[in-house]
Amino acid sequence: MMKIPKCDYHGTCKNKAYREVFPSLLGGKYKNRGWSYLCRKHYSQEQKRFKGKLPNSDAD
Repeated sequence: MMKIPKCDYHGTCKNKAYREVFPSLLGGKYKNRGWSYLCRKHYSQEQKRFKGKLPNSDAD
């Protein structure tokens, strides 16, 4: 049985993950950020912050 990933936004959110994001692919100061799971709320916040250029894929 596969475990459903949870949002790991700053370690405080426990909602079901919506997207897996890869800020390290942007390079520059984000090159060491790796990847993380984000819920719908935090995903839209981060997309605004990165001006819609945050690399991502479905969390499932």
